[in-house]
Amino acid sequence: MSVRVLAFFDTRYQTSPELIRYFGSPDPWAGLRTVRPVSRQHAHLNWPSSLGAYDLADPTQAANVVGMAVKAGLDGFVIDLHPDGDHYLTGAEPLAAWCKPDVFGLAFRLQAGRDTFWTAPASKELQQHRAARLVKALAIATPITAGGSPVLIVDQPDKLADPAQFLAILRDEARNAGLPGLYMIANRAVAAEFGRYGFDAAIDPGPDEWASCKPQNKPSGLNILEIEAGLRDSVEMTDKFFSYSLFAVSRMINREARGKVFPRVFPAYQNWPSHTTGGATVLMDRDGPGSVDRYIYGLFVENAITFAHENFAPDERFVFLESWNHWLDGSQIEPSVLDGDLIYNATRNAIDKGRYMTRTRGERPARQLPSSVHDMISQICDAAAAAGGSGR
Repeated sequence: MSVRVLAFFDTRYQTSPELIRYFGSPDPWAGLRTVRPVSRQHAHLNWPSSLGAYDLADPTQAANVVGMAVKAGLDGFVIDLHPDGDHYLTGAEPLAAWCKPDVFGLAFRLQAGRDTFWTAPASKELQQHRAARLVKALAIATPITAGGSPVLIVDQPDKLADPAQFLAILRDEARNAGLPGLYMIANRAVAAEFGRYGFDAAIDPGPDEWASCKPQNKPSGLNILEIEAGLRDSVEMTDKFFSYSLFAVSRMINREARGKVFPRVFPAYQNWPSHTTGGATVLMDRDGPGSVDRYIYGLFVENAITFAHENFAPDERFVFLESWNHWLDGSQIEPSVLDGDLIYNATRNAIDKGRYMTRTRGERPARQLPSSVHDMISQICDAAAAAGGSGR
């Protein structure tokens, strides 16, 4: 099985009454249209071009979105589960009609930090009821599976009241629903914990969650005085600006030491719209914030694919792309007004090249990567003991 590339997808761009009620806006594109940079150090947000400001509720437009994703080499989208009362909204219904086995499917992500039910103690009966509702939401479309089990990403599992019990109950309810189980991936998890809780794997954090190199801006005392006097932009002290090239390369090296962690790749990132008072993460390169170094980005994607191929079992070879359409953090690969098809084509070419390289290398036994820091230390100790016993 080739490496599967999945992209995080925002389903709110549709005229769904439920989503409009949930997000509180009758215009799903209003946020992108109205938000403005708070600083000259922030690049303006992009706008979709070829697909336009689509409405996923229109079957033709939903088909165009999935069609372009398949053409780019993607195997599926990762959709967020939004807690709404005692059930979950996904907005994935328009996409489900265009999913086909072995062609395109959906995986899901639960943002534990936003689901207050699972962050507080509750009776086992209530947890089972809620878990059954969650599993039902996963059955909306052709699933992305690993070992025959649908893939579910759990964001911030450390915020769960009892992570191990959460996993056990959810897997039990999946089996009660006729599924073989769930393949659970931890996101934004403490590296030493995700294996102990019972997760099958983890995923690299997003750019704002893990800075893989030092920020370029390091205000000195003089800079701070200049900021206070209005001579410099205050975001130079409150935000973090990184070189995209250094950031991406830092993520490519020494991957094996992280254990069973799937790569996350991104062409760009700037989340100032959600940090208007400071604290944003901005990746920038030669042409400034919001620019994309397509050469480094291509290497980033290729490296992730070859790593997944060489280190994971055939049905567990995943690479996650941040993102297909997260316009509010500038990480989208959809064709845009400012970049045209350049990022989209760079993604498609890199996926093609990465998969070609894995085919030419052939199949190799997957390396037994440690699933946690504790396991990694144990493996090092075992290797040292074996070397000592052999007289080396």
